Amino acid sequence: MNKIPVSRPTVTDEMVEAMAEAVRNERMVLGESVFKFEEEFARYTGTKHAISVSSGTDALILALIALNVRGKEVITTPLSFIATANAVVHAGATPVFADASAKDLNLDPAEVRPVRGTAAVMPVHLFGQPARMDELREAAGEKVKIVEDACQAHGAMYKGRKAGSLGDAACFSFYATKNMTVGGDGGMITTDDDRLAADLRKLRDCGRVSRYVHDVFGFTARLNTANAAFGRVQLKHLDEWNERRRAIARRYAEKLKDVPEIVLPPMGSKDIVPVFHLFVIQADDRDALARTLEARNIDTAVHYPVPIHLQPVYKDAFGFSKGSYPESERLADRVLSLPVFPTLTDEEVDRVCEAIIDHYEGKR
Repeated sequence: MNKIPVSRPTVTDEMVEAMAEAVRNERMVLGESVFKFEEEFARYTGTKHAISVSSGTDALILALIALNVRGKEVITTPLSFIATANAVVHAGATPVFADASAKDLNLDPAEVRPVRGTAAVMPVHLFGQPARMDELREAAGEKVKIVEDACQAHGAMYKGRKAGSLGDAACFSFYATKNMTVGGDGGMITTDDDRLAADLRKLRDCGRVSRYVHDVFGFTARLNTANAAFGRVQLKHLDEWNERRRAIARRYAEKLKDVPEIVLPPMGSKDIVPVFHLFVIQADDRDALARTLEARNIDTAVHYPVPIHLQPVYKDAFGFSKGSYPESERLADRVLSLPVFPTLTDEEVDRVCEAIIDHYEGKR
């Protein structure tokens, strides 16, 4: 049988040709396609501004720097990719973790306890599932900034609004495995704050106020024009791809609903429309299940096996230890990502489900 990957980016002739046209006809850096992509992405998310950058990590770093978090604390979740917390460190702030929730695997609002030195709360819309933003805003208080790590949530909806429009700023990644990509690394920051947007445009471009005059310590963190051209084509298809991901998720949920050994992910509600960047189940025998699927030519992945606070660099730098965030640690031992991408067929979904069902029937 053909191998079923966990993810597969969509690349068409139109996307490749858009890149080629940009290279042939535009400035390779900050060309016309970059500004069109920003305008279209802002319109898509329902925000005033979208500022493109070279990666999702850079988006997080620059957003936090522009919000002046240096010397303060930023509360985020330990159940995420390490870049979430790394951005806090690179912005000169101290990462403070609050545990994840068993309900949606996102930052638990009940665990968020700002102190006088808290500058921001940074929830992650993990796996494309929007965090509980109203509860997080209430927990944070009005003086604390909210930065959405929306790197996995392009097009997700919370109470009728898109991810990216729910905080003071939001950050997206266009890495190859995301719901949309730019044919390489890339990122975007969205905001309604005019001053913040202006500061971000300077920060991503060496701190320039003119060609050879710089008034802040900036970065070289621009999005290449060819990548922006690729992203413009991808953005046109994002909603249909997300709808296909939701259809795949519904098929998984229906086929696996009677398997008591696994926990299915939240499927959304009237207030929350996820986009299933990943379809993540939970199982006590996660590793054994993964081996069964691998033997049947089905790829899986674990997002993420080591919570950020237990990464060696965080243990060494901040003194974190096992048991600090028990729910995040429990989830990290149980989560398993199944294949999900727009071109995954119903027959392939069924094949994955049959393998899971067979794995547990053989044990009963």
